[in-house]
Parts: sequence; C-alpha cells; structure tokens
Amino acid sequence: MSETLSFPQVQSLFDSLGVKDFGADLPEGRLHWTDAAGKVVATARCRAILSWAGGNHSALWADAIDSFKDAGVPCLESPDGENPYVEDIDELEAQEMAGQAAQLVSAQFLYAAPTGGGGKLFLAVTEFTPGGRDPDPADDARRVQAARVWTAGRLKRLGELLAQGEVDQVASLLGALSGQARQQADFVVRGTDLAPRLSGLATQAQLWASALPDQADRVAYELGIAAHAWEPTQE
Repeated sequence: MSETLSFPQVQSLFDSLGVKDFGADLPEGRLHWTDAAGKVVATARCRAILSWAGGNHSALWADAIDSFKDAGVPCLESPDGENPYVEDIDELEAQEMAGQAAQLVSAQFLYAAPTGGGGKLFLAVTEFTPGGRDPDPADDARRVQAARVWTAGRLKRLGELLAQGEVDQVASLLGALSGQARQQADFVVRGTDLAPRLSGLATQAQLWASALPDQADRVAYELGIAAHAWEPTQE
C-alpha cells in the first residue's frame, strides 16, 4: 500500500476481512479490528490527528488534548502557529483536514473512529496487517493506573478552582472533562473495568456543569469525594 487509501477502499478492505468492530490501545499507538465473533482479524499502528465534536461542530488537534498528552498517546503535530481548536467546522471539513495531515506522514489510510454523540477521532494508520495479536495484561494495568492518576488530578484541580470562586471556568472545564473522560474510556482503557467508570464520570461531569453556579458548594464537595475515590491504587 504505497498510496493513501480512500474511505471506500478501506471499507472494501474491511468487508473482505469481515470487520464488525474495532479496539484501540492509543498510548501504545495500536488499533485492531474484530469480526462478528469478536476475533481479531487485523492490526495496525496509529497516530491520533484530531478529534471532531458533532455536538458543536468543533475540532481539536490531538496533540492539544490533555488526556492524550498525559497518557503518552502518539499524535501528529498540529500546524505551527495555528490555534489547535477550530470552531464551526463540519465533519467533511474535519475529515479533509485530517486526511491532508495523514498524507503528509505517508499513512496507509485515515481511520475515523466514532467517539459518541456523532463525534469522530481521526487516526493516521500505518503497518496495517491482517491477522491477530496476543493481548498484553501488563499494558492494560499500566494504562488503568495512568488513567486513574489523570482523573484524580483533574478532579482535585477542579475542586481547588471552585473553592477559589472560579465558577465559570470550572463549568467550562467540566464540559471538557466530560469529553476527555469519554475518550479515555473509548480509546485508552477500553475493555478494562475502568472504562465504564470513566463513561459514568463523563455523564457526571455534565451534571456538575449544569448545577453551576447555583449549587457550587455541593459540586465542590462532590468533586472532593470523587477525587479521593479516583486516587490510583498501589499494586
């Protein structure tokens, strides 16, 4: 595969392999695809390019996503001198932007991984190989621990800002936390016991944001409890 495949070409390839679902180990820069029986039928290396949000039609370059930085997710660099956050951009425009970036690094193809709510995470795919691979439990344990550290730190910081009276900032950051927690669940610790908890946190963060400013004291109290609950275990 010397040229970047188009979306129809990729779909044809997936159809030939019986692809029905995918899994991601983004900190390791890996993707895999499974058939209807859950068997891994192809693997690849990947780098994150940008995340597109269907809710407000915005895009954020992956190297500016805090949770990706903390987890060590390999990302393509955003364009020099440009704001990594892009407003008023539709999916096709985001796809074209990501596709150009993928071509610059000679990716075999661009993959659009769904992120919920109509959103997409665009990934540059290389080393695509039909067949399976053996899972590494040590990788799962490391990712789970890193996700817990990241989450506890974010919650603690939000509680501190709220205590300082930064209500509007916290409301905005809670919205960002919701999306970041969902991406952690879907792409960093997917398949682990921590993934459902992160999905739940994504929903809870939205509820906290909607409770501000009227219930700031309650939100601050609950953030403190949550931060303690997310403290990483010592194993």
